[in-house]
Amino acid sequence: MSLVKEPVEPEQQTEVEPEQEPVAEPERRGTASLALGATAVAMLGCPFLPEELPPWIRFFPLYLVLPVAIMALVCGLPDLWAMRGDEAAARGRARIGVALGTVATLVPMAACLLMVQLLE
Repeated sequence: MSLVKEPVEPEQQTEVEPEQEPVAEPERRGTASLALGATAVAMLGCPFLPEELPPWIRFFPLYLVLPVAIMALVCGLPDLWAMRGDEAAARGRARIGVALGTVATLVPMAACLLMVQLLE
């Protein structure tokens, strides 16, 4: 290997690539919000499963309801805000996901308030 630069032949030269087109932003649909919201609401029904099932299957999902419901809100609200100016955007999934996440957040809070009222 030498330090002297050798002339480059034309077939060895690399062509300069033209500028690439900007990558389009992925379309927001609210699917994650819908899936998380539906999962959170479904977990609210786990204590009503048959008693033959082990308690960890019936009651463990209740610990995850609030985090999953909050994630549904966190995923759905930015999607709705991003779709605000777009008339052709389908907002249904994001709206339903936010609604289910809100329901799954309010039901445990209402149950806690009811329990506090009954214990007084």
